[in-house]
Amino acid sequence: MSDLKAFYGFTREPFSKDVSYSELFQYSQVELLLNRLKATVDDGTGLLVTGRAGTGKTTAVRAYLETLSAKHRVIYLGQYQRGTALFARLGLEFGIRTHLLGAKRMVNLVQKVTDESSGGRRLVLVIDEAHLLEKPTFEDIRLLTNADMDRRSPMSLIMIGQRWLRGMLKTESQEALSQRLRLRYSLEGLEEQEVEMYIEHRLKLVGCSKKLFPKTVVKEIFVASDGLPREINNICYECLLEGARRQASTITLDIVRWVINQRELN
Repeated sequence: MSDLKAFYGFTREPFSKDVSYSELFQYSQVELLLNRLKATVDDGTGLLVTGRAGTGKTTAVRAYLETLSAKHRVIYLGQYQRGTALFARLGLEFGIRTHLLGAKRMVNLVQKVTDESSGGRRLVLVIDEAHLLEKPTFEDIRLLTNADMDRRSPMSLIMIGQRWLRGMLKTESQEALSQRLRLRYSLEGLEEQEVEMYIEHRLKLVGCSKKLFPKTVVKEIFVASDGLPREINNICYECLLEGARRQASTITLDIVRWVINQRELN
């Protein structure tokens, strides 16, 4: 069995999720998201980023935030369900003792967030997988965004989640937080022509300029993946693995259909 990196001459593992800002495939939707991220961080407001699983929401946000200067402090909180766990983790970021609970912890957190802002650092709080949160947690998140009698926000808030997060925030009880999320954007899947450009872009990142995926194969990948970048990555990687095993210089329809069938069976 051939090692795919050696067989195809890649400089590193292809289609990995570890991409920097300069390596992002900046198609029209990502460009719009990056524009909203910059506006949110510059203005100290809020942004709601939603979309199906695998559209690249977290990847795009992470890549942009990595470009920020030292005057920004980014705190990332992800995959929490209970508010107590989320705020305990946030408390640790500020050195708040873990035994503080409920209202006492919130008072300390609000003060720490305000102090950070007053000290000249721009705080950026990212809450990923926010659709998993319990509804009472949303009100506590809103409290963190208040400062100076609500004349300004002490931080930029970026909430990331799947599409139904929008519905969760539309209820009357979440209206105050929803209004603080000044900007909204939803990432969708790639169009068929974008899938071809995306695959070529990802191959160039690993030192390959050869057209390993013909148009007929790209069409099969587009249909099977529904244009979702994560699933495109998964299918392409498995195709290359199988292609190297078969000593195939390009990915054929037979290879991609075999891979897709195996993924469906699994």
